[in-house]
Amino acid sequence: MKPRYPTSTRGLHAAAALLAIVVPFVSAVGAGADPTVAAGTPGFSWFRFLAPFHMVVLHLPIGFLLLVSAIEIWTWRKPSAERREVIQLGMTLGVVATALTMLLGYLRASDGGYDELTLSHHRGWGIAAGALILVAWGLHRAILRDPAPGGLVAFRTLLFTGLLCLAITGHHGGSLTHGTTLLTEHAPESVRHLLGLGSARSPSNPSTASAVSFATVRASLEKKCFICHGVEKQKGKLRLDDRALALIGGTSGRPAITPGDPGRSEIIRACLLPASHDEAMPPEGKEPLTSQELTALIHWIQAGASY
Repeated sequence: MKPRYPTSTRGLHAAAALLAIVVPFVSAVGAGADPTVAAGTPGFSWFRFLAPFHMVVLHLPIGFLLLVSAIEIWTWRKPSAERREVIQLGMTLGVVATALTMLLGYLRASDGGYDELTLSHHRGWGIAAGALILVAWGLHRAILRDPAPGGLVAFRTLLFTGLLCLAITGHHGGSLTHGTTLLTEHAPESVRHLLGLGSARSPSNPSTASAVSFATVRASLEKKCFICHGVEKQKGKLRLDDRALALIGGTSGRPAITPGDPGRSEIIRACLLPASHDEAMPPEGKEPLTSQELTALIHWIQAGASY
């Protein structure tokens, strides 16, 4: 006679309650609605308030599922009914955390300013991870009632594949937040060559003084500005890595760079604002340009801002 593990409906009730909250919110996001505005609270949005918490909550499903995987490997070698219950609890918490992370991710993405292709990859792998984890959770509930060996093999396959998808999701999410060069920025030249990234060094024999100035300026912009205003992400619809787009500017309607006139360049004005100012760049909590970097930027713009 096959062993039967005791089951509880608490996990099912928790998942159902979460879906009852998530579905209306996701539907509202899809429709472009904001309940707080409809409720008559201009100037404040619950969606915009909650969206940044995606960066906090996303660590929860990773932690829960890594813990479940470790316990599953242990139970694989030494079967235990008690540990099966712990695994089910961990899977339930993982499903809840994954659903909440996906909800906040939709809110975060709705704010715009991200490269569409990278965002699409991040979203697609995230949905795949969530689906695999949800199916694994349901399968494990069935295993508690009928612990067939085939069911355990399927559960482990789903769990570890879901973890792999979660890792890929995190990689694309890191690219959205920190740029695609985060992991390779300080890589050895041999590694950069192997990956086809080219040399990270500045030109050793520049033809003019302006080339040296631009190399210096670009290094600081890549480190501190392109993360939010580069290829992958364009906060405020501003992109600084492309000269033509930088001259146009973003949603403010003012050019970020005005060649020959630093005083009319929005990037200089924003960098000189007090850190507490809403329009100060970079935002509070991020590393600002040093006085030397800002001076170089001003001289570069004064010289014509050649890219």
